Amino acid sequence: MKFLVIGAIIIGAIVFSLLPILSAQFFQPTLKDSIKFNVYFLPLSFLGNIVLSWGFIQGSKTFGNTVMLGGIQTGVYAVVVTFLSIIFLQQKISVYSIIGLVLIAIGTIFLNK
Repeated sequence: MKFLVIGAIIIGAIVFSLLPILSAQFFQPTLKDSIKFNVYFLPLSFLGNIVLSWGFIQGSKTFGNTVMLGGIQTGVYAVVVTFLSIIFLQQKISVYSIIGLVLIAIGTIFLNK
């Protein structure tokens, strides 16, 4: 059950990592495009919310600690957004980004203790 819970948190974080990358890649920063984007990706956002909700509900029962699950979600989100930005948006990663990712990983490890 623990692996299912952590998997749900990771999958939900990946879904929500994809959304801003897709928005930046395919839509202009206008109100009209923002509305279109949210309508188009409403099913994906809805599924991501369901998976995350299930993960947090079951995780609070299984681990008794939702802070740890939030840390995992934040860490996965930061890493996936960074790598997707590099791949799809051709953004350069800076030393500060790497330091930030390392600090997030360390914080997530400490939240698991």
